Amino acid sequence: MAGLTQPKVQDFDLLEGTASNKKLKQLIGSSLDERRLEDFNAQLDGIIEAKKKSRQEAASASSSAPQSTSSTSDTESTTTSSSTATTAETAAIDEDEMEKAQLLQGQIQAREKILAKLEAQPYWFNYLAAFCGSVASTLVMHPLDTIKTRLQLQKGKMSDNVEEYDNNSIQSDSNVSSNKTDIAVAVEEATTTEEAEEILLWGNLYEGLTGNIWKEGPPSALYLGVYESVKYTLVPKFSAANLLLVYLIAGAAGELVGSTVRAPAEAVKSLVQSRSADTALQAAQRVLGTAEGRANTVRAWSSSLWRDVPFGAIQLAIFEVVKAYILNNPDIDFDSSTLMSEAIIGAFAGGCGALITNPTDVITTRIITQSTGENDNPLGVVGMGKKIYQDEGPGAFFTGWQARVGYWAPAISIFLTCYCSVRQAGIRYDFFS
Repeated sequence: MAGLTQPKVQDFDLLEGTASNKKLKQLIGSSLDERRLEDFNAQLDGIIEAKKKSRQEAASASSSAPQSTSSTSDTESTTTSSSTATTAETAAIDEDEMEKAQLLQGQIQAREKILAKLEAQPYWFNYLAAFCGSVASTLVMHPLDTIKTRLQLQKGKMSDNVEEYDNNSIQSDSNVSSNKTDIAVAVEEATTTEEAEEILLWGNLYEGLTGNIWKEGPPSALYLGVYESVKYTLVPKFSAANLLLVYLIAGAAGELVGSTVRAPAEAVKSLVQSRSADTALQAAQRVLGTAEGRANTVRAWSSSLWRDVPFGAIQLAIFEVVKAYILNNPDIDFDSSTLMSEAIIGAFAGGCGALITNPTDVITTRIITQSTGENDNPLGVVGMGKKIYQDEGPGAFFTGWQARVGYWAPAISIFLTCYCSVRQAGIRYDFFS
């Protein structure tokens, strides 16, 4: 890809204050590839040597130039003075560019020290940084995820949930009435089914938070940890033009490993959010405590692979490619290496990945929450996909896409920003020096 082609130092202007010089500094300051820094350093050495040679030749030419005499014509004298001035100006420019090249080499050395500190960070710290980023993102974005889950279930189950939730909440046990939740009371007092549905949709948006943290925290730690390991293993084996393939493979591998933890946790989270279970413990018993629940979780996991693996691959590939394209293009005056820039690019990447994988998200949610009783015939990916298409039409596959994109765009933004912040804190405070 053209956007991943790595430019050379000669493609930039070394003079201070120019946009091209600023871009070169950004490129060096954000590089994570030691080989590329060594290449930059070698190119700068070549430039410095060329400038020294040019300066020596200019000095030699100046010293060997014929001295003006009283018999020299005015025209010859003017020509000689003009040539001397041009030579002096060229020498000054060469001297300035040589000095700037030496300053850039100093920046390369500083960057190499930072990379050494990054390499000194143990693998577990990468996982910890990803876990912290995921938890922070989940705490902020969980209410929107709850709305998305309930919207995807609304057509098929929400009306049934009104009666089921009401019946579950109003039991004959005299002790239960004093323990009713605010939502249970509100559903009781609702005058119409539509009003009750609104209460069930918007009430207690932090239901299922514990399950969601377990769904996102450990899997995200595995996701980025495996991604970084696979990426740095494959990068030396691929040319710059084929790095997109590396990002896709690494992202897919990371998400595949993370999905083994995410699937049961998502089942717990979805059951609580949809009010098919009252507590996370009750949902966990239903998911893992019965043969039917375990079988349904495996079906949901197989479905989630069609959603999460492409999503994990696409979002990081878009993030890496967009960032590399901006950095490698001397004409784009935008520093994509800052935390704010990474947050913006991360939001774009997360939103694109979420939209593309929304259909399989709908299928996964329906599989997780389907009935698994003895007389039921649980559906898999293909079966549930056909059922949704036949019952509700193709538009149903994009139910809740606004909430999904609205969730994942800022969620990935927060996630990547926090992840990078934790790793940068490790460098800043020399945790592992």
